[in-house]
Amino acid sequence: MKMKPHSATSQSPQHQSYKLNYKWKQTVASIMLIASLSFTTFTSVSAEGKPSYNPLSPQETESFIDGFFALDEIKSTLKGAVVTVVQDQQIVLNKGYGYANVKKEIPVDANSTLFRVASISKTFTATAIMQLAEHGKVKLNQDISAYTDDLELTNHTGTSLTLKQLMTHTSGFDFTDTATTARDLNSSYPLDQFIKDHKPSVVRTPGEVFRYDNYGYTLQGYIVQKQSGMPFENYVKQHIFNPLGMSDSHFTLSKDIVGKLAVPYDSDGQELSQYPNVPDSSPEGGLITTGRDMAQFMLAQLNQGLYQGARILESSSVQAMQTLDVSIHPDLPGTGYGFESTYSQYNHGRNVVSKAGDLAGFHSNLWLLPDEKTGLFIVSNSDGPDLREALFHVFMDHYYPVNQTKDADYTVSGAALRSYEGLYRDVRLPAWLYDISATEKGLQVIDAYGTHTLTPVKDMLFRDENGKLAGFKKNKSGEITYFYYNKADSWSEKLPEAKLYTDVPEDHPYAPYIYRLAQIGLYPQDQSLFEPEKPVSRGEFVAQIVGISGMTLSNQSPKFKDTQSSPYAAYIQTALELGIVQGNTRGWFHPEQAITRQEAAVIISRTAQQLLGAHTVSAILTGSQDGWAQEGVQFVVALGLYGPEVTVSSSGAVDYKSKRPMLRQESSVLMYKMLGTLLH
Repeated sequence: MKMKPHSATSQSPQHQSYKLNYKWKQTVASIMLIASLSFTTFTSVSAEGKPSYNPLSPQETESFIDGFFALDEIKSTLKGAVVTVVQDQQIVLNKGYGYANVKKEIPVDANSTLFRVASISKTFTATAIMQLAEHGKVKLNQDISAYTDDLELTNHTGTSLTLKQLMTHTSGFDFTDTATTARDLNSSYPLDQFIKDHKPSVVRTPGEVFRYDNYGYTLQGYIVQKQSGMPFENYVKQHIFNPLGMSDSHFTLSKDIVGKLAVPYDSDGQELSQYPNVPDSSPEGGLITTGRDMAQFMLAQLNQGLYQGARILESSSVQAMQTLDVSIHPDLPGTGYGFESTYSQYNHGRNVVSKAGDLAGFHSNLWLLPDEKTGLFIVSNSDGPDLREALFHVFMDHYYPVNQTKDADYTVSGAALRSYEGLYRDVRLPAWLYDISATEKGLQVIDAYGTHTLTPVKDMLFRDENGKLAGFKKNKSGEITYFYYNKADSWSEKLPEAKLYTDVPEDHPYAPYIYRLAQIGLYPQDQSLFEPEKPVSRGEFVAQIVGISGMTLSNQSPKFKDTQSSPYAAYIQTALELGIVQGNTRGWFHPEQAITRQEAAVIISRTAQQLLGAHTVSAILTGSQDGWAQEGVQFVVALGLYGPEVTVSSSGAVDYKSKRPMLRQESSVLMYKMLGTLLH
């Protein structure tokens, strides 16, 4: 059963509200933001000057970076940023651009302005683990249960979960992104409590598949606490920050630090409120630092763990961290201990390791070229168009131009190409899909960004029209199981074809939608009947919406009086915390009641607006809908999220049949088209 996904223009989510459900919104939106930013780039960035080889000149480097920030497309979007370049144990450039506070016109100072660097924090957490390993306090290949005291994680696989797998994002957890309720800057959430409150289960064989793992790195910080006997933030300060002279780096947020922290801005340029670290020390993403301090860390990493006489790691540990050998294919850069590979299409055949970070209003990236002893770091305080890819692209073109040989001609038989065909679902965000089909000489991939042509380079390795590599992985039986391409934070799994329901023949008008959703796991496949004309209950509909997010469910007690015993209770509570459902004035939700089409439309509209920053849109409606549902129905109609049950007049007016119950077959169209239009 084949059906092509609906394509949509990729846009960066807007982070509109941070007073309610901050962590939920931030985590869901960040998954989408990371994916969308990889294509939100500048197409005409260029800089003057011939390539400048080692060693880099401070004067020429500053002139080059100044030229980058002087470009109209950069100046028009910039709020504030820091760029740092190091080489051969020297800080070549450490400079601020734009404003730390636009309203007050406070310029960015690269030596003192504090920025959140988000997931670059993971590199420091991995450094702490490597230090403990050097001192024999942990072993990277031992079951982590030896280091977690009374913390018990459920493991359904029969295979031990090790520190190495936590460090390389291959834990096999069912949920790697956690949710917390909103907290103000003065609240406290200890790391120990956070870890216990949000325990995932191991459901995939550890080491089998890459899925970006925030909880796994938070858990490593917890292990650092347990094995060192001191709070995580104290350990990092004593064993990393102090030896490197990183005097303005912090893993916890105090009032004094908030006053020095750059103001974050959303994609519309509006100021965002400062928010707390959750948990307090946040080993996975809580680091707050300066350009100067990051320069000193990069220099230590580029000098085998040594900086100005202070050693934080042995050279063997540094080399292990920088070896990106957990990969879907040997020729495709993968993941190391706290490092990864971002925008690897611009590596130009050189050894590059990197780490990116994304939080609301803050985006960062560091790149290390160990063989050239060069490091590049950028952090900005805006959700506007991404500067990182553009900067790395021109930096590499200018200083380290192409240094690779042309791929030898490689052909794959038609039968072999057909073995790659199928639907692939992202293991972190189930709504992210790839539809792959064989062509005469390669593969066609349809995803949220459009249609791509993949040309074979080697066995299970392909290159697209823009030079980006894509890889596949086989299981022990020789069957294609995983795919990795243009969504950097996880692999995608190949899905089996959906089983046919006896009451939904292949020529049924809703069959393509029903079977595609069954294939991605939204509908059960252990039943012979689908009951396409059966109304969808309110609880079932909400569970489907929350389920496609890939997020862990809320652990809060149900707030609605009548959902306590509902099988959908956790989904409904999660949706309430996300701000996409409401109960009635008496505190009831009526989970078993059939949902009306207008109620479903409102939930879809709220989901798009609350999580993805979608704007309101208008449409010409006929028929009857309640006033409270007008905006939601117009949203769904304007985007065409409906099937053949909807009638459109010759003038373009749409009768959405708003007050009728939403049938299962109709819901399948709404859900499927939402995947192609809203979530992407």
